Amino acid sequence: MRIPCPRCQSFVVPGAQSCAWCGASLLQEATPGSADPVCAVHPELRSLHACGRCGSFACARCLRKGARDEPLCAACHDRVPADALPWDRRDELGTPRAYWQTCVAVMLRPTATFERARPVGSVGSSLGFAALSNLAASFTTALVYLAILLAIPSAMTEGDNVSAHGLRLVGLGVFGAMMVMAPVMGMLVALINAALDHVVFRMDGTGQPFEVTLRANALSMSPYLMGLIPFCGIYGAPLWALGLRIFAYRSMHRTTWGTAVLGALAVPLLSCGLLFAGYAVVAVVGAATGFGK
Repeated sequence: MRIPCPRCQSFVVPGAQSCAWCGASLLQEATPGSADPVCAVHPELRSLHACGRCGSFACARCLRKGARDEPLCAACHDRVPADALPWDRRDELGTPRAYWQTCVAVMLRPTATFERARPVGSVGSSLGFAALSNLAASFTTALVYLAILLAIPSAMTEGDNVSAHGLRLVGLGVFGAMMVMAPVMGMLVALINAALDHVVFRMDGTGQPFEVTLRANALSMSPYLMGLIPFCGIYGAPLWALGLRIFAYRSMHRTTWGTAVLGALAVPLLSCGLLFAGYAVVAVVGAATGFGK
């Protein structure tokens, strides 16, 4: 939200007490009997802007810059920290607890959570969240498959030139490889998806840095926590995450619903379109050449 200077109409930053362009003081005395709004804390001063959260009029002395660059009165600024996500308080809460609380907040209260979240986060923090999400998505299902494999009676493998002990070792090896590859691939996919989505935002004229897109993309993976329910969460979570990505992009990129939908869905829809087009070309070519007959 932009605040114009009362004298030159250039935009000023919340918290400044003088205009950076014309040098005029933003602390202006109120005129008795005037209809101009006055500061709720300093009634002798004219209000420069209303608080973006509570709506109270505030003078330049009382305005603050919020986490999303919105103007806040001093009371609201001090009441609500800019760093409200549990994931950003891992040192205080511990990583497992911070991850759990963040996932629950994102899944159950996406609008409020993303509105209060700090838009920019480090690349390592975002990739760490993506890694944990993909690990949670695959752990329980892979564990169930391993348990089924270990439970196969030795008699069932006799006569197939397969050692029950060797089969179980292979199962353990595959499980270990999945537990390593799942978070690594999750981070790689998050980077690629965020980069492609960020290209869409850039083409639309959105000026937020890449770290915002990556953080929103990673946090939208919170439903992957449902992967702890075997065979259920791992298949339904990606669709839930795609819907949450729209909420995340809208709030953290400070953009419209239309732009958020475009940023979240353009690449998946284009990928599906290219995939179906490829299948169609192969089918037409196969029918024309008689391939497979």
